[in-house]
Amino acid sequence: MAAAQKDWLAIEWVGNVPVKELTEQLKASAALSQRFHYLLFPDGSIRANRRLEPGQPVELLVLREGAEPGAEQLERIAALRDYFAAWNAAEDKASVVAPDWLPLAGEAPEARTRGGDTVAVSPWPVFVDPGPFTGAPEQLRELALHVVNLRKGVLSDDGIMATHETDLDRLVSAIVDKAKQGYRLMLYAHGGLTDERSGLAAAWAYHRWWMAHGIYPVFFIWETGGLETFWQIVEGDRRKGRSLSRDIYDYTTDPAVELIGGKVGTLLWDAMKDSARRSSDTGGGARLFAEKLAAAWKEPSAIFALGHSAGSIFHAYFLPVLCADKLRVKQMHLLAPAITNDLFAQTLGSLIGKKKIEEASLFAMTREAERADNCANIYRKSLLYLVSRAFEPKKETPILGMEDFIRTDPEVKRAFRDAVILSPTAPAAKPTMASGSRSHGGFDNDVATLENVLRRMLGLGDAGVVKPRFPAGEPRVGRAIVAANYYGMPAGLFEQPAEFVPVAPPPPQATTPVQLGGQKIALCIGNDAFPEGMRLYGCVNDANTWADTFRQQGYAATVLSDAGAGQIREALRGVLGKARAGDSVMIHISSHGTRVLDVDGDELQDKQFADDKDEALVALDWRDGGLIIDDEWPDLMKVADGVKVIRFHDFCHSGRSSRMMLGGRTDRRPRSVSLPDAIALKAYEARKAARGSRAAAASPSEIYGADLSYVTFCACLPEQSAMEEAGSGVFTRAATKILRGQGAGMTAQDVFAAIAREMAGEDQKPLLEGSALYSAQALFGLPA
Repeated sequence: MAAAQKDWLAIEWVGNVPVKELTEQLKASAALSQRFHYLLFPDGSIRANRRLEPGQPVELLVLREGAEPGAEQLERIAALRDYFAAWNAAEDKASVVAPDWLPLAGEAPEARTRGGDTVAVSPWPVFVDPGPFTGAPEQLRELALHVVNLRKGVLSDDGIMATHETDLDRLVSAIVDKAKQGYRLMLYAHGGLTDERSGLAAAWAYHRWWMAHGIYPVFFIWETGGLETFWQIVEGDRRKGRSLSRDIYDYTTDPAVELIGGKVGTLLWDAMKDSARRSSDTGGGARLFAEKLAAAWKEPSAIFALGHSAGSIFHAYFLPVLCADKLRVKQMHLLAPAITNDLFAQTLGSLIGKKKIEEASLFAMTREAERADNCANIYRKSLLYLVSRAFEPKKETPILGMEDFIRTDPEVKRAFRDAVILSPTAPAAKPTMASGSRSHGGFDNDVATLENVLRRMLGLGDAGVVKPRFPAGEPRVGRAIVAANYYGMPAGLFEQPAEFVPVAPPPPQATTPVQLGGQKIALCIGNDAFPEGMRLYGCVNDANTWADTFRQQGYAATVLSDAGAGQIREALRGVLGKARAGDSVMIHISSHGTRVLDVDGDELQDKQFADDKDEALVALDWRDGGLIIDDEWPDLMKVADGVKVIRFHDFCHSGRSSRMMLGGRTDRRPRSVSLPDAIALKAYEARKAARGSRAAAASPSEIYGADLSYVTFCACLPEQSAMEEAGSGVFTRAATKILRGQGAGMTAQDVFAAIAREMAGEDQKPLLEGSALYSAQALFGLPA
């Protein structure tokens, strides 16, 4: 009994000793290598170093990165104490079940009994769910040993995570050290529709699962987030100055997707392929990684390559470079590859079976599943159809991931032989022939597919057990820990997109009465969280920037972000309804804008900008008619006499958003096939029901706003788009720069002239509308 109470674990702590250095010390010092039974690393993994002797304490060397051990290390130390105490006390030592993550240490314990069966010991760390990706420094530090982040082919020096050459040195050193412990290397290239955030989130979600099976994963995060699908033109390079349009028309018009894809998508697709090629050219980040790995890895072990969608194109250029020296790829697995059959034959196909790539497998969808898939609910087939019919130069270009081109190409049959799996497979399919993905983008987190790939890597066959199972579901992302700033990371970047649900405004709270007649009030509105493909990244930043600008001039500023049309109306009425004679009110709005069908025909009376379109602000509930059409603004902007209102509208087609409303017209033009017309009709119907039968009359002299009680700074002319870049609107950046400088004391007219000069050379031209009286007064002054 006394022996069972003894502490059988003797622990020595070592801090901040590089693993490589410790390994060299163990090799050089027989006394050190013979002393410790186990080494416990900061990530919780354990290395066996010396055989156990019954009845003798076990010596454990624990490596710490900081002053304190990690929680995972402490949990494992407690489990080790319990196990070794029980093992020393038991007569039948093999009957004591050890933790799954404890590796062999000499002759005992060599096996464990579980349920009457003797099972082999797994030397790999237990899979622990890493939680959502937030971009926290400790997460990025861990990912630095698993990620090569690229931009336009070279190592990325910006964004959420940078990869420098010194990071590659650390990564290669980790690969070599882990290979000595028995890990096998996997090189993963993601597909399209994957921006930096999504790529990092996936690496964070899955890297520990691969480690738990003895696979050391390296993820190449490369530029595809706006290049693989042309409807995401504005999204792929948003962090580095490429302009983004705030025009909803850019995302919703023209159902002839293949025709547009042939004109626009081809350029984007070619740019994405160019990024893949440049990654492995001289000076490319992937080539640099391959060169460093070949130089450092003197005794290379098995290497696996995994590529999803456009990741097959990345590997087409990378794997020939990797295999040019002594390195070889044991297995290559392609998931829904978007590479052309010709490029595959010239690159990867020529390596398979020739001691460069030993084996290969191909996962794709059946013809029926491809046709049942869709792209963003715009294109009603899988992405590969669009690539084949529009993005590649020749219509019906053979694409490797399409069943039609798999069956008819002899080179494909030679390369993959029987390792072609068409998804979704039958429920009774053998595990090594199973795949459950029903969409082109679903392969990279499909449980059956990834476990099938793992079986092939580990040689488990159909009878082996995959434990732990692949973590099902999309990679989770949490709120970014990095605060929003003017040029930096957009607010809410890591929030999961969700269907818009209007939120009831909070009940009014009792406030201390304020003296009326001299208030300075501001409301700043920014909408970013539109559905994927329409999302903006600078509007909430704009709202915060404008609020700070107004506060510097003594205004009490409120920010409303990601709101529906009803919430915007409520907020405007709440602010304007409190204003009294002598007050000054500032209104700012950044969001999507659009031009929609002019139902009542009033636009034809505009002598300067006559057309058949109404300009409209787009809110998050736009699918349900959540537009604020220019005709509606006069009702929303009603204020008491003597209140000065200045508006700054930074959205597309914002010019003429000061126009007076003309009512009473009921004739309608035929509905267009484009979405905005249908949405416009919803918006008109909702507004018509709210107004009842009353019809507001207005004379032509009132239409253009000279007699209005407010002034509007518009980001662009009615027919133009407002652009955003580097996390802010072009107009907002110019306007707030002026207002934070010499413009603070100018009249509205002079401020506008300064903004126009600041924006000279831009494709959008600002416009000033509204009250001649307030235009001539000091912008930030109280009404005279």
